[in-house]
Order: sequence, then structure tokens, then C-alpha cells
Amino acid sequence: MRILCAMLGGTISSSDVSGTITLGEPVFIRDFLLEYSSENEYVFPKFNTYSSENATPEIYREALKEIVDKVNSSKFDGILITHGTDTCAYFAQLAYRVLSSIGIPFVITGSVKSPDIDPEESAYNLLFSVNCIEKGTSGVVFRSIDKIPKLYSACFITSPDIDGIYKECKGMNPPEIKDQTEFLTKEKLPRILVIPAIPGAVIPEDGFDRVLICCNHSGTASTELVPLVSKWTSNGIKCFMAPVPSNGGIYESRKMLTDAGAVELPGMPIEGAWCEVLLR
Repeated sequence: MRILCAMLGGTISSSDVSGTITLGEPVFIRDFLLEYSSENEYVFPKFNTYSSENATPEIYREALKEIVDKVNSSKFDGILITHGTDTCAYFAQLAYRVLSSIGIPFVITGSVKSPDIDPEESAYNLLFSVNCIEKGTSGVVFRSIDKIPKLYSACFITSPDIDGIYKECKGMNPPEIKDQTEFLTKEKLPRILVIPAIPGAVIPEDGFDRVLICCNHSGTASTELVPLVSKWTSNGIKCFMAPVPSNGGIYESRKMLTDAGAVELPGMPIEGAWCEVLLR
């Protein structure tokens, strides 16, 4: 197989320098794949790398656009992407919506520890990812709670806990796959105000184009937002709410916010909702 390797950074491309994890080049990844998985052809174009915590929608779009352009200009049988752990779930949700229509499998992977600290984690994740691509399967590969590589659904994955363990939202329908040419080529992306589900959060009243209200597990959010949502929607700023349960009773605060103009995004984690708000 001919596999495009998009090395975007993350701990798997980092090293421990006097106790500080420092972003570097994907030397371990390249050397490991060429030595232990040489039956495939791996192509390593130069990508702009970034730390997971410094990612932005614009950086994600640049990376995905470059991947799409390279696949369209040369024949590949699969795509291997490495990414930082902390924000990988957001990137994966967006990658699912952009790359699914290409017609070849893609796998996003990384590591919680740098290869010079725990080479086994990086090695197993890489081998498992390549194996998934060889089988024609897409998704995200990271260690499970059992410390073995696991394939997670890119459209249902949620952010990892403090130990770097990912989860999936179960029992949901995957989002509709649409042509994302407009997203990849539009001049400016919308500025999204994300309101956390945290008591007493300070909320700015302007400087953004869309609003994503993070709900508690029951789909509720503060009623103090009602007049703000009414104001924002009347000014043409779309407001969305997530995660919202697909079943169960509707709480009073949730009804008040939807009556004020907030649009529910049911059946998807907050990471998926963020993508929907970005793309709509």
C-alpha cells in the first residue's frame, strides 16, 4: 500500500528534554515504520507541525486542505495522521467530515508519552494504525484503559481524561457527509464563542459570529443566558446547544433557551457539535 503520512505534531513527535516535553520532528515514526512495516510505501511530505494546545480551526483547515490536495494530486491507498492527544478529538471530528468522502481509509494516532520515554506505546499505536488502514478501516487509534491500542470512531470520539484515555458516545447516528470544499476554501472562518457549563462563567457580549452553549449531561444550561440568546439571535448570531440527549424529559431551562432561539444539536458529543457550528 502507498500511505500518505501527515505528521502534524503531538507527543509522538516530541522528546523529553530535561523533564520538559518538546515538540520536534517525526524521526521515531519515520524510522520505525520504515524498519518494522517496510512492506508498505510511506510518503512523508513536510507538514506544518503544532502543539495540540495551540491548535485553531485555521490550523486544522490548513492541515486538512493540504492532505486533500496531496491525495488529489497523487495516488494513495491510505492516510496516516499523527496529532497531539489533548485536542485530537476535535481534529478527528473535523477530519471525519472532510476526509470521509475521499474514498480511502484514514487513521489518526499519537501517544500520551514521548517515544524516548515509552517507545512501546508509540510503536504499538503505529503498527495498529497501519493494520487498520490495510483493512480499509478509518478512525482514531490510542491506548485503551487496558493499555492496548484501540480503534475509536472519529465521529463519536470524545476528549481523553487526565490519563489520556478516550471514550466514545454510543448509540448515535454518524453525521451526514457533505462536500466540504466551501470550508476548505472560504476566506474567513467564523469566530465561535463557546460558553462552558461551569457555574459563574464570565460571558462576553460581542466579538464573535456564532455561539455554542455547552450543556450539562441532561441538556440543561443556565437560564441567565436567555436574554443574551434572544439578543444574539435577533442580531443574526446563531446560537447552538450541546450535548443534548436524544431522549428523556426536557428541562425548563432548556426549553427557555430553545424558545429564545438556541438550536439544539442532539446526538453528538461537544466535540462533534463544535464541528457542526464551525461548518454551518
